[in-house]
Amino acid sequence: MKASGLFLLAFCIYAPLEGQTIKPLKGVNTAYDEHHPVLAPNGDLFFSVGFHPENSGGPTDYGDVWMSSRDKKGDWSKPQRVPSLSTSGNDVVVGFPDPISILVYHEGNGRPQGIHQYSKFGSEWNYLRPLNMGNFRNNSKHFGGRLSQDGKTLILSINSFGTFGNEDLYVSFLISEGKWSSPLNLGEVVNSFGQEQTPYLSEDQKILYFSSNTSGKNRGKDIFYSERLDDSWTNWTDPKPLKFANSMGTEMSYMLLDATDSMAVFSTTQNSEGFGDLMTVKFEAIIPSNLLAQNPEDKTDEEENIQLSNLSEVEEALSETMEQQEDLLVVIEEQSLENEVDTLLEKVESISKPGDEIGIIRVLDAASMEEIPHKITLIGERGNRMDLEDQQDLAEALESNQWSSIFVSSKGFIPKELAPETWENLEDQVLLMQPAAAGASIVLNSIQFNRGTADFADAVSIQVLDQLVTFLKENESLKIRLEGHTDNAGDPVLNKDLSLKRASKIRGYLTLNGVEFERIRISGWGGTRPIADNSTEEGRIQNRRVEMMIEG
Repeated sequence: MKASGLFLLAFCIYAPLEGQTIKPLKGVNTAYDEHHPVLAPNGDLFFSVGFHPENSGGPTDYGDVWMSSRDKKGDWSKPQRVPSLSTSGNDVVVGFPDPISILVYHEGNGRPQGIHQYSKFGSEWNYLRPLNMGNFRNNSKHFGGRLSQDGKTLILSINSFGTFGNEDLYVSFLISEGKWSSPLNLGEVVNSFGQEQTPYLSEDQKILYFSSNTSGKNRGKDIFYSERLDDSWTNWTDPKPLKFANSMGTEMSYMLLDATDSMAVFSTTQNSEGFGDLMTVKFEAIIPSNLLAQNPEDKTDEEENIQLSNLSEVEEALSETMEQQEDLLVVIEEQSLENEVDTLLEKVESISKPGDEIGIIRVLDAASMEEIPHKITLIGERGNRMDLEDQQDLAEALESNQWSSIFVSSKGFIPKELAPETWENLEDQVLLMQPAAAGASIVLNSIQFNRGTADFADAVSIQVLDQLVTFLKENESLKIRLEGHTDNAGDPVLNKDLSLKRASKIRGYLTLNGVEFERIRISGWGGTRPIADNSTEEGRIQNRRVEMMIEG
């Protein structure tokens, strides 16, 4: 009994909860996208609302800052937009250094990209300054971040230097007033090839809550927790999902809302047609493992001696068993390691070794490196096409030089389009396919428009659109966002309008061919998000593009 009790004490790190009820945050949710709540010192709730027609950037704006107050009865007021904290880009409240200061992330529209500080004078928020955060940079349209309760630590979700996947979790520390350290990646235990978003630190900064889409199984993002094991900020326990908040939808933005009632607030898309609603549930407090061994009550010397004596007996009783277990574990680990090495060697050999015939390309899942079934479609400059069930006839078909593109598709994966010369020169004769998970994206290079219009330029564009129709019908649970971009030449307002019209034109074609309208969202960014140098014609061509992003 003593041994069993000790094992439970040593290894049980989860505080069990019962009778959980998830409830909407009454009075706060709208038909739009509520996400990323942060509680102000006075009890007001600040959060972002995306795609609301009243946002600074209109219905394509990823988020303005909104707020709601709670009365004495505990009821929340109708949300009010906070214009002084909002821009036409994505705006996210990060935290409150003190009762009259607020930190807000701005995407880069209207104010430079980064976190900015505002101060409240009377009833209005007034701009103070940007935070100096070293080499801070976010290559993603998504952002998440919160300030620790002591105001000295920022935990961030960005795509930046050293990112493993789409968005990773980073930490930055206060150096002096307005100056912070460059963001530090939290490492590959909590960060993955997917997305890690909306982090939240417990008050003692030992437990990290965040959302990730690494679960797979046709789910959206789930909320996970991980324990920080030392002071390095890169040593964490393997993430585990929360028990009571997660669903088949996307759950994000988890945080403690009310310490008195131990209630958490988070956002979910479970019943909101793809947009987030704010919900409440009992907060799942995770007890750090180093605290589990501590006795919370003071003891007399006599009680302490009895406890130490009992503990000594337990340790002595367990010692022999532990030694036997260690010997067994060594044998198991050695065998396991040997098996893993053999498996990896076989995989590496199979990947690096060319196919049995010259020109046969191995199509692999980029996540698991396993070979996957696929289809190949050849597209010609005049819009003619040829569907191939396998690669046996591909080499002969390419000899005719009438094909401008090779389109590779596989159910559950982002399709790839390659030029014939790129296909023939693939390194190690391997093509990696990216799983069609939330956050994955593709630039639709071959969909071309006539200069200055939203009209498709050629028949090749139509053939590529037909391939996208097939992709969406084969993956009927996926929702996508089409983002239009232009170069920076000309009137910025007209460019933004043109980029939106082009994304809308593609959506129109897809819906006319049987794809549900609700599965496709659009936005237009004009020339505000270049991926190449606009001073060269080659760069401008790259910047004139439409991107397709998987949203869930």
